[in-house]
Amino acid sequence: MLNTVLNTFIFVALPYVALAMLIVVTPYRYYSNRLTWSAYSTQFLERKTLYWGANPWHYGIIPIILAHALGVVAPGAMKSLLGNVEVLVFLESVGLGLGLFALFGCVVLLLRRVNAPMLKRVTYPADWVLLILLTFQTLTGVYISLFMRWGSQWYLHTAVPYLYSLLYFNPKVEYLADFPLILKLHAAGAFLIVALLPFTKLVHLLYWPLDFLKDPPILYRWRSRPEGKVE
Repeated sequence: MLNTVLNTFIFVALPYVALAMLIVVTPYRYYSNRLTWSAYSTQFLERKTLYWGANPWHYGIIPIILAHALGVVAPGAMKSLLGNVEVLVFLESVGLGLGLFALFGCVVLLLRRVNAPMLKRVTYPADWVLLILLTFQTLTGVYISLFMRWGSQWYLHTAVPYLYSLLYFNPKVEYLADFPLILKLHAAGAFLIVALLPFTKLVHLLYWPLDFLKDPPILYRWRSRPEGKVE
């Protein structure tokens, strides 16, 4: 009974709530207060740790997200590609390396917020929730990659058909009902991130900053007082 309730919550209620939040809240926020549609760069407050966190995070997580998306958009091509054992082993190894890279970056970014007093002043509760959730999501992904091998294969035969069933408003929970708890938590984390996205700074991912290409570069200058103190 408990397992049925958990499956219904994670694989039926949560994805549709997340989708509703994304569709309704995102345009409302964009048109009601576009000034909040920004990541609010904290580079001037702390630069060194940001470099070691942001780069591994982005270079690790973006290829992983693209791989997940490619499995949904072109499952037939992915099945043919992963049918080759050597290719499968190679891509699984690369995926694990990228996951560890992203996890390292995410932990660094989280600790950066914890250890820098100036950053705490511009870090809101939603930022903490999102950072912790992203760290958890990456950690569970690495765990799955390590201990439940060949995930790229069974992902195509389980998660992808389930996602298509969501689009048809006929969720096939049976595809994922017997998954281990860690996989269910990983799925729940993904849906929660989508649900929280419109309420956090991560919403800037949905904006294509093409107009920025036309803007002139911004020049910053430091001014020093006569005694050598920086203003």
